[in-house]
Amino acid sequence: MRTNFFQAIQRLHSAGSWIINVSFSAESELLVSVLLKSSAAESGGNTLPPMLYRGTAKEIDEGFFESLSAPVEQTVSFFANLSAYQKGLEDAKAKLISKPKEKSSSVSDTKKIGDSTIASIESASIKTKFEDIVKDIAALNSSCKYGEALAILPNVEDYPDKKAEIEKLQKELNWRKSQMTLL
Repeated sequence: MRTNFFQAIQRLHSAGSWIINVSFSAESELLVSVLLKSSAAESGGNTLPPMLYRGTAKEIDEGFFESLSAPVEQTVSFFANLSAYQKGLEDAKAKLISKPKEKSSSVSDTKKIGDSTIASIESASIKTKFEDIVKDIAALNSSCKYGEALAILPNVEDYPDKKAEIEKLQKELNWRKSQMTLL
């Protein structure tokens, strides 16, 4: 008996991994569930609901791969878009982190000039930016997104007067992130 099952799956040629489950019912019907997972989603736990096919073995044989090809193409396209979105998000975080460094150098330049009013205005601006970052970290912390919170955590060099607070936040977030990996 030759089925060419795996050759048909290979023709669909999608990224990720397949989970195919076949259940047998009492009425001689089959229930086939097909789950396509992105390799990137496996680490984050993101999965889509499975595609379900119910019928007799003959019915499923006749239309299985034809009905599977369109959803698989859409799913692969979705995974590609999600991957591009996540890369863009990481780039935006990197830019957000690099901005406080630029601001701190401009503050030191104005202090060298001797204009204390400009320096005090910019230091107040930096203080509010730090508070905004801490608010964002608190929101991510409450959503159990500890990795993202650690990514936007400012460097001690950018805010030397907030060293103790930054180190405390970093320690707490690292601990919480490590606890999530134990689950």
